[in-house]
Amino acid sequence: MASIFLDKSVKPTNEMLSGALGQSYKYWEEIKNSLENQYGPLIEEWKYYSATSGWTLKLLLKKRNLFFFAPCENILD
Repeated sequence: MASIFLDKSVKPTNEMLSGALGQSYKYWEEIKNSLENQYGPLIEEWKYYSATSGWTLKLLLKKRNLFFFAPCENILD
């Protein structure tokens, strides 16, 4: 499943993510806050993998991958 952010030349921002997720953005914030409360400060890193998968947001704990988040469109349809 491809991320909604496919353009390699445009690195997504929190504003873009918020706009794309709409009202669901609050759930992303809750997940992120819960992980930070449990593990401590996390590093956010957008990574472009390919033209078919697009941009994915990684949360890292120090140098370890903790969580991958790829916002997709209409996955429940």
